[in-house]
Amino acid sequence: MNELRISHVEYALLSEHLFPGDRDEHGALLLVGTHQRADRSLLMTVREVHPLSEHEFPQGVYGYRQFAASALARLANRAADENLALVSAHSHPGAGERTGLSADDLAAHERVFEHLLDITGAPLVGGIALGERSAAGEIWTRDKRRLGLHQMRVIGANIDLIQDRPQATTTSSDQRFDRQVRLFGDLGQARLRGLDVAVIGAGGGGSILVEQLAHLGVGRITIIDPDVVKRHNLSRVMGASASDARRELQKVAVAKRHVKQIDATIQVEALAGDVADLDVARRLLECDYMFLATDTITARLVANAIAVTFLIPLIQIGAKVDTNQAGELEQIYTAVRPVMGRRGCLYCAGLIDPVLVARETATPEERRNQNYLGVDDIVDPSVTTLNAAAAADALNVFLMGIIGQADDGLANHRITLTREGTRLEPKLTPNPECRWCGTHAESRYARANADLLPCRWSSTRPTERHTLGRLLRDTGRKLFQST
Repeated sequence: MNELRISHVEYALLSEHLFPGDRDEHGALLLVGTHQRADRSLLMTVREVHPLSEHEFPQGVYGYRQFAASALARLANRAADENLALVSAHSHPGAGERTGLSADDLAAHERVFEHLLDITGAPLVGGIALGERSAAGEIWTRDKRRLGLHQMRVIGANIDLIQDRPQATTTSSDQRFDRQVRLFGDLGQARLRGLDVAVIGAGGGGSILVEQLAHLGVGRITIIDPDVVKRHNLSRVMGASASDARRELQKVAVAKRHVKQIDATIQVEALAGDVADLDVARRLLECDYMFLATDTITARLVANAIAVTFLIPLIQIGAKVDTNQAGELEQIYTAVRPVMGRRGCLYCAGLIDPVLVARETATPEERRNQNYLGVDDIVDPSVTTLNAAAAADALNVFLMGIIGQADDGLANHRITLTREGTRLEPKLTPNPECRWCGTHAESRYARANADLLPCRWSSTRPTERHTLGRLLRDTGRKLFQST
């Protein structure tokens, strides 16, 4: 399905302008990133909302109102300069849960869209009509396709779906979901079934996430992890057996088998690869939601980039046991860190250290040369109950957001001190100068361009890995320079 994604901040700006309470039509222009999925459906991500004044959305010659040529030219030139697409938006006052494009709307597209494609050089232009709780649109592509736009996805604490008509649901006949349907209804279950959720990391935390997503009835689960099961994993990896460890079975294969044992109807894609490789990372661009459950800063860098560039909600989880040099416990805590639209990102939070990125992507020889003290890497303790606590916290953020029951504060970062039972919520302030989610002209925010991801080119060319690792580190250094 063709989809337009927009953060809750931009959607509030757009909605307040289009529906000020005067029951008149109002207009705005959107600068959007574009991405064609594997099935040729289109994903559009709203980077900027430009509300139009009355003189830029005046009384029309052919319809009730029209977009002024000056406004279209101004934003079309911006789109061309920044490799973005232009989408017009206007209100249908009085429309509630159903709306559609009028004959005048479609006629306006005929007059204008071909010229806008020429001006912008973009792969598409579009027009969308919004009711107060509905949206419908049309997209013209450079390859002469005319496509419907039937869904907006608003990214925030709640993940709201705004469609051209109410989502049709039928009562679930599967008794396995009876108790949870009593909580959030058939519509909530249908929304879960319609999701493609990715889990990056299938170890202690990731395997619990996968297991619980399967029990919730998510329709498709994508699992990414390059590692195999070993004996020291058996206390933490859900579904893993001693036989799996002896055979060194891929963790993703164990996770897939476990999902199928829970619910054979769930579609599972198991990718035994590294998310830092572009061909693996590209699969995440098809997803609706992501969980990050790995220890590596490189995976954090890539997942964060995908989340803010493609407006895909992300929750990073972690469980940490800090010890001193004598091996004594200092602190035990779990962390849950959502990345959702304009709320800031992991880089804003200081959670992506370029020095650690450089170390992780170094060759073994380079790592030995960097290890001036000659001290081996420390393997941190890991306990399944800590992983489970972090996973459950993150999954409740996910579930409440999908069923529309999340308070705004639920999307805050939080750290739980396990021994004290204390929860901390460090304030995350979005950085307008952030290379990823910033508001400046060069940020990657909502550009929907895979070329901007800090990835190696391919995992299928192992002889190029070391060279590409250097490329990734160089990319990381550039991204962390001040703008």
